[in-house]
Amino acid sequence: MSQTITRTQDGPGSIPLAYIKPSKTNPRRNFDKEKLDQLADSIRKAGVLQPVLVRTNGTTYELVAGERRLRAAKLAELETIPAIVRELTDQEVLEIQVVENLQRDDLHPLEEAEGYRHLLAVKGYDAAKIAERIGRSVKYVYDRAKLLSLIDEVQKIFLAGKITAGHAILLARLSPADQERAIDPDNTRTGLWEHERSLFEDEAGNKDKHRGLKACSVRELQGWIDDHVKFDAEAVEPMLFPETARTLQVAQEEAEKIVPITHEHYVQPDARSDGQRIIGPRSWKEVGKKPCERAVTGVIVVGDGRGQALKVCTDKKRCTTHWGKELRQAKQRAAGVAKSGTTGQAKWELEEKKRKEQREHEDAERLRFEKARPVILDALAEKVKKAPGSARGHLADLVIDALGNYQASTAVAERYVTRGKTAEDLVRHVGFIILMSRAKGWQAPHELPKLAKAFGVDVKKIVDQESPMAESKPVKGKAAK
Repeated sequence: MSQTITRTQDGPGSIPLAYIKPSKTNPRRNFDKEKLDQLADSIRKAGVLQPVLVRTNGTTYELVAGERRLRAAKLAELETIPAIVRELTDQEVLEIQVVENLQRDDLHPLEEAEGYRHLLAVKGYDAAKIAERIGRSVKYVYDRAKLLSLIDEVQKIFLAGKITAGHAILLARLSPADQERAIDPDNTRTGLWEHERSLFEDEAGNKDKHRGLKACSVRELQGWIDDHVKFDAEAVEPMLFPETARTLQVAQEEAEKIVPITHEHYVQPDARSDGQRIIGPRSWKEVGKKPCERAVTGVIVVGDGRGQALKVCTDKKRCTTHWGKELRQAKQRAAGVAKSGTTGQAKWELEEKKRKEQREHEDAERLRFEKARPVILDALAEKVKKAPGSARGHLADLVIDALGNYQASTAVAERYVTRGKTAEDLVRHVGFIILMSRAKGWQAPHELPKLAKAFGVDVKKIVDQESPMAESKPVKGKAAK
C-alpha cells in the first residue's frame, strides 16, 4: 500500500478515497441527494472537518462510519480524506454502525431495522441486549426489527413517505396475504387508504396506483385490523401479547380447549373466511372469580379486545353457575309451550334460523362479488371508454351525484357556471362546485387562496379590498410603538 497513514485511536491520517470500500453491514442505504450536494459544497470550502472511521484488511480499508462524508468528498472531487484506523472485530463494527446511525435524525426505520438484523445474527445478541446498548426499550427494538417482515410493496410505499412508521409497524405484524389486502387500493374493504379529494393533480403522467389516495390515521388502521383481520392464536407474539402467550402456554400444558371468541354481534366476512366458527357474545361468559369445571380458554380473535385471552364458559346447556338465568328462562318457556300447546318457541327458533341463513347468504354473495369485481370493472371500463362524454349523459349524472359529499348546491353553481352541453362545460361546472364548497369550509381562508391562485385569482387582495383590516388600537397602560 503506497499511502502511509497514522494508525492511532486519537489522530486521523489521510487515506486516498480509492482505497476505501463501503461496508456491507452498514444499515444506511438511502442518501438524500440535495443534502449530499450541500455537504459537498461545504467540503469544497472548508474540507472534511470530522474524519471517517475505517479498519484495514491488509490491502484496502473498510469504511465503518462516515459514508455521507465519503460520498460528499467524492462529489467534491477530493483525492484523500481524513480517517482514523482502528482494529475492530465484526461485532464492534456492527455496534458502531448501528449506534452511530441511530444518532442521525434522517435514518429511515427500515435502515435501522436492517442494522438490528445484523446485530441479532451475532452470537450473544438479542433484543434485550441491543436495547440496553442503544438506550431504547426492548419493545422499540422488536418493533423496528419486525419491519423487515413487510412485503416489498409496503416497503416501497414506506420508503416513498406515503405511510408513517406507525402504519408500517401495524402492517408488519400481519401475514403477507393480510398486508396485501390492507394496502390494495382496489379493495373496497381496504384498511390503509382513503380517497383524497383534491382539485389539482400533478401532470407528471405517472401511473402510480396510489395516486389520489392518502393513508388513514394509525388509529383507523388499527380499527380496521381489529375488525377485518382474524387474530392467529397459534402464532402469538409474546412481545406484543405477553399475557395471552402465558395464558395459552398454560392451557396447552394442561390440554385445555382453546376457542375463538368475540364481543361483536356481527363479524366481517373477511375475518372468518377460514370457515372456523367464532363464538359470539351470546354464547360465552367470562368465568372471572366464579369457579367452573367446564371453563375453557377463549381468545378474542376479532373486534374490541382482539388478542386478549381469558377463561370463559360456553356450556349454555349445563353450567348453572354462569348460565343459570338462561337455563331457568328456557325451562319456563318449555313449560309454557307444553301448557298452552303453542309452538311459540319453535317459531322463534325457526325465525332465528332463517335470519342466520339470510346473513350467511348475504356474506357469501359479498365474497362472490369481491371475487368477480375485477372482471366487472374491466367490462365497465370498456363500455365507459365508448360512452358519450356529453354534459347531460349517464357519466355526467354520475359525476354530479358524486358531489353529494360537497355542501355546495348544483342549482346555485348553475347561476355562476352552467353545466352546459359539452364535457368541457361539465368539468368547469363541477370544478366550480368544488371551489364553492371549499370557500365555505372552516379552513377556507387558508385553503382557498392556494386553489384560486391556479386560476389567477388573488384571494388575499380581494379580501383586503372588500373587507379592510381595522387599525389596531394601542393597549391601555402601554405606550404605542
